[in-house]
Amino acid sequence: MHLSPIGDTARNTMLRGETGAEASRQRYYALHLRSAFAPIGLPLAALIASLVRWWMQGSSNVYTALDKRFYVPDPDLPIGWRISTEQPIWLGLEVCGIIAGLALGLAVGAWIIRRRERKTGRPAKLLRAAAWVVAVIPFVVPIAAFTSGSRPVGGRDQLEAATAGPTTDGTAGSIAARAGRYEVVAHEGTSITAQLEAGGEAFDARFARDITGIWQGDPRDLAKPMTAEVSVAAAAVDTGIGDRTKHAREGYLLADKHPRITFKLDKILATRQDAPDKIAFRAAGTLGFIGKTHAIEIAGSLRKPDAATLGRLGVTGEVLLAQGTFSIVIKETALAADAGDFDGDRIPILVSLVLRHTGG
Repeated sequence: MHLSPIGDTARNTMLRGETGAEASRQRYYALHLRSAFAPIGLPLAALIASLVRWWMQGSSNVYTALDKRFYVPDPDLPIGWRISTEQPIWLGLEVCGIIAGLALGLAVGAWIIRRRERKTGRPAKLLRAAAWVVAVIPFVVPIAAFTSGSRPVGGRDQLEAATAGPTTDGTAGSIAARAGRYEVVAHEGTSITAQLEAGGEAFDARFARDITGIWQGDPRDLAKPMTAEVSVAAAAVDTGIGDRTKHAREGYLLADKHPRITFKLDKILATRQDAPDKIAFRAAGTLGFIGKTHAIEIAGSLRKPDAATLGRLGVTGEVLLAQGTFSIVIKETALAADAGDFDGDRIPILVSLVLRHTGG
């Protein structure tokens, strides 16, 4: 059968039209399929911003703190430092890892979307929209961190260790304060802090509540007999990270089985007059820690604040401020089985107490 020239022209025109349409569809889907991977750019950008924030923080911390604890100088307090009111979000490497994992998940999702679209010949609009929504979420992390602020002026991640006590034996010096019984006051200046290094990170395990204790003696003559006892609830530990605090409380301190950590003064070894209202001391004592007792030596100071300091501290009455430092050898304690979890072999402990006279 012979086709007329007119029929041939029509057929060729139709074929060219179909070919052009098919080519357009192929170009459209090629571009559309490639764009399935576009959302990955957002979490990658969020990851870079988060890593920049982590680097700028300068703490080399592994875990994220939603309200980072900083210490700033305060000479009125016994230990010389207070917790800053500025507590920004402090990003850790673990949240950066989560963002990286999310980017990887989106890459896998894009591959699945592309296969689905090739198979069905239709764009998966709902899945693509969901991918973009998920991709935007990681940006909350660096934005929240940067807007929460940075390290306060003079702020430290850990407390500074107290001054060492007298190096020679003998008692010398006095403080013009009444003799008698002094009791621990619940106050921001009353705390016990263990300085830890674990997992390549240095941090404080702080006890700032449920601290009780007494000191009975004569500040005018520290050679006279005296007694002192301090006790803190093991469950009061706070490492600044919720999960880490829970693990410290339950996995290390065994707070349910050993609810209190105690200290008892055995004797004063030496005292030294450092200022008219301040005595440095070195003393022997006994620590009750996770079901075992340990002989320790503590060095620190005892001072009487003036009226202006009392006003700034917001306390009344006859007050003494005590601070001390001692350390425990991990392998000699009930933590010996977990010694490998710590980066050092000792745990320095800082004690800060506000004491008020309660009787003769």
